[in-house]
Amino acid sequence: MMIRRLFTLLLATVASAAPSQAAVTVFFDETAYLAAVGSTRTYIDFAGSPAAVVGGGSFSPDVTFGSCTDSSAAATCGTQVLHNSNAITDLGGSSAPNGVASVAWRFNLPDVYAFGLHYISGEIDGINLVATDNSLSLIDTSAATGFIGLVSDSAFYGGIGVNAVFAGGIGNDRYFIDDFRINEAASVPEPAGLALVGVALWAAKLAARRRGKGLRKGPVH
Repeated sequence: MMIRRLFTLLLATVASAAPSQAAVTVFFDETAYLAAVGSTRTYIDFAGSPAAVVGGGSFSPDVTFGSCTDSSAAATCGTQVLHNSNAITDLGGSSAPNGVASVAWRFNLPDVYAFGLHYISGEIDGINLVATDNSLSLIDTSAATGFIGLVSDSAFYGGIGVNAVFAGGIGNDRYFIDDFRINEAASVPEPAGLALVGVALWAAKLAARRRGKGLRKGPVH
């Protein structure tokens, strides 16, 4: 009975614990990223050079791209981009002195835990990960040199590539996104799940120990 009460108490403690913050691993080397993830679910090479504004969902049903006029407010991101030179970029209109904006994306697939992209021409200083409630979590990518890959233990909803800013604050550095991919990722147990496993093992071990003591205390014939 005591074991059952302790087990119930521990289960309640685990269930009531606040969820831990997502653990995100950042890759700046594509070879290392591909070695750490599984097969490719979606790959977009943005082939073509129409120099035209296109719908952000026209490249794949799995992800929608858009131009984000203010990288600190995900709600302002549109659903169109400029498609040119085998890549996509923003449509402008931000509050930066030169009007250059960011490129954003929203995943239409469930359970996206790994994605990567190439960028050219400009620089991306960060990736603002967008949650379903439009809250943002900034990942520093200022050390990247053309490739960014992210792997998380919590599913991604979307992201915004935060432009580098020119010296003197004269404007945002425009970048072009290419070779966008969504990958399978190794399954990472949730912290609560790990705790439950630990509780179950502990309870089973304690029960076995108590049964052993009961047998030893039995009558001797």
